[in-house]
Amino acid sequence: MTNRTTNRKGSALVLVLVASLFLIILTAGAFRYFQTNVKSQIWTRDRIQAKLSAEAGANLATHMLIAGASLPTDLNPAPILGTELSFFDLPGELGSVFACVDPSDSNEVVTSANAYMIRCIANVPGTTIETFGVRSIVMPENLARFSVFMNNPSTSGYYGDGYRFDGPFYANGPVRVQSSSATHDADPFFYSFRLTSDYYLASGSVHQTTPSDGGNLEMRPFERLTMGAPYFELGIDPIPFGEDELDWEGVRSAAMSGGLVLNNTDVPDFSRLALKGDTLLVKSTITATVDSYYLGGMDNPVVWIENEGQCIYLRGSQLQGLSMALTIGCMGDVRMSGNLHYENPDPQDPDNNDLLGIITVRGNMIIAEDQGAQLGWLPECFRVRTDNGFDYSAVLVALEGNLLAEDWTEPDPGPVEFRIIGGYMIQEEGYTSTNTTGYEIGVYFDPRLLFMHPPFFPTTANWNTTMWAEDPGMSTDDVYAIGQY
Repeated sequence: MTNRTTNRKGSALVLVLVASLFLIILTAGAFRYFQTNVKSQIWTRDRIQAKLSAEAGANLATHMLIAGASLPTDLNPAPILGTELSFFDLPGELGSVFACVDPSDSNEVVTSANAYMIRCIANVPGTTIETFGVRSIVMPENLARFSVFMNNPSTSGYYGDGYRFDGPFYANGPVRVQSSSATHDADPFFYSFRLTSDYYLASGSVHQTTPSDGGNLEMRPFERLTMGAPYFELGIDPIPFGEDELDWEGVRSAAMSGGLVLNNTDVPDFSRLALKGDTLLVKSTITATVDSYYLGGMDNPVVWIENEGQCIYLRGSQLQGLSMALTIGCMGDVRMSGNLHYENPDPQDPDNNDLLGIITVRGNMIIAEDQGAQLGWLPECFRVRTDNGFDYSAVLVALEGNLLAEDWTEPDPGPVEFRIIGGYMIQEEGYTSTNTTGYEIGVYFDPRLLFMHPPFFPTTANWNTTMWAEDPGMSTDDVYAIGQY
């Protein structure tokens, strides 16, 4: 006969042992799960902290550049926060960073480069294991990037049929744009159109806020401009401009320390100048001998002319275009007197450094009146030839002056086209044409100006961040990488 009580006790003991073993396994699994979860949360927290620290370091480096921190003097990156072996401790518990500033290799004169890459890697507080990196490109607002910049625009004249602006158009105030044709094939063309005012004017005095006035005018290319920002924007922030706002003295200083400085004796009033290859030719009067100035060997490719209250004529040689990057600065008027080309006219060529900037501090940029046969002015590059329209490859800046025609009633019939391959930055645009005479302005923007500029060209006080990218795998070697930008 079986003892049922004894069997029941044995079965209960087995169940207790199995349950205890199950609880032990469950408890161990739960402990491992919670331990792993905590470690994962700590890793995620450290990862986020490293990312935020890297962003803080890049922003701090940007603010230091804007505030006037020393810039690299050659093409190699330069540390701005910490070193490879000793990171810079951010305030509070933000961690530590190592950041370098790398100038753009596209600008030959590094000390006036207008684009810098900041590379920054960060450690979280108390550890060097978890890191994170960011890259950004910052640049001061260089005047050369505009096809048109006007500081004090007027609405007494207008941009009409046939006008073309192939790059960014900007004005610190309203302008007038209108069309007299029923079709839109010749309506004014703008790559982009940006004003600080909340409106522009078309025909009449009605404030217009779209690329069309509902009548004859449809700014071209209409489909793109109707997309709005960044192609068509009103009410944007103003950009400071003028003699007291921009560092034109830096251009003159560059000429004095390693370029060429000419005075009123070297270049009397109404002297005629021509650029041929890497040489500046000067003829002061019809009977004077030609003075030649070789520019190719200058440490600073800048020419400065002290001609306060006076005028120079400037064009290129018909035999050879400008073959270098060059900036010409002066105090008085510049009369553009004929074709001025680059030796290499291809802006898509990555090796093309032919680029010209012309700055006048207190004078005007003037389309010179054609002076007829001019038989005594030889060679041809000293003659004023503008009646048939002409090309002018340059970035033109008149800090306190205007762009205008010496006589907008000639040539007649007209208007003929004055083609700027580059852009112009001025106070105001004066009269250049009527419906049947003078010069229509066509600006054909040089795309290199989005990342290059003429030597020592002035910048505004505004800085922009043009690129921002996270790089979780960045190493300290990547921060100090040479030849990466």
